[in-house]
Amino acid sequence: MEAREISIVVAEDHALVRQGLRLMLSRVPRLRWLGETGDGEGALRLSRELSPDVLLLDLGLPRLDGLEVMQAIAAAELPTRVLVVTARQDAAAVESALAFGAHGYVLKTDDADALVAAILTVGEGGYYVSPELATLFGDVGDRSATRESLTAREFEIATRVGRGLSSKLIGRELGISEHTVRKHRENIARKLGLRNAAELVAWAVRQRLSEV
Repeated sequence: MEAREISIVVAEDHALVRQGLRLMLSRVPRLRWLGETGDGEGALRLSRELSPDVLLLDLGLPRLDGLEVMQAIAAAELPTRVLVVTARQDAAAVESALAFGAHGYVLKTDDADALVAAILTVGEGGYYVSPELATLFGDVGDRSATRESLTAREFEIATRVGRGLSSKLIGRELGISEHTVRKHRENIARKLGLRNAAELVAWAVRQRLSEV
């Protein structure tokens, strides 16, 4: 079965960066560029009007900043998933983005292949955290908890979370239901002291489970 197309909107306040992204991403067959904007109000408006699969969102936008955009998207229950693309590497900013429900986190220092991988993963319902970005989350979760805290099944699932797979895809790989995967993920997060799926991804990447 042919992989489905993923539609994107870009919210970035530097026109040159937007132009570069459009040139680069327009060459990726599965991606469809719907629009772009230089401020947060435009990001929210385009998300409402165009319903993109993925919004590439800078945190430092004028008018509404990235966190306010994510808050408004969540409040309106829009289907658009958010991939934060940021130059900011301070843990406080990224932890705030986690709390506001972003589905992916990449740095502007990452290469084009990493960005495309992040868009495809987020667009397919998974989560993606830049390995470099994941190192910022040294204090996320229970620091006394390790991979040894997990059962064999939980470790299998955590490994796939680290690869950015959605619960549906994990269930398909392991031959179990999506509901069962979700319950396992809840147990994993509780054991590790994590608050949401994105923090679980960050933990898995930090543990290098994506390479297992």
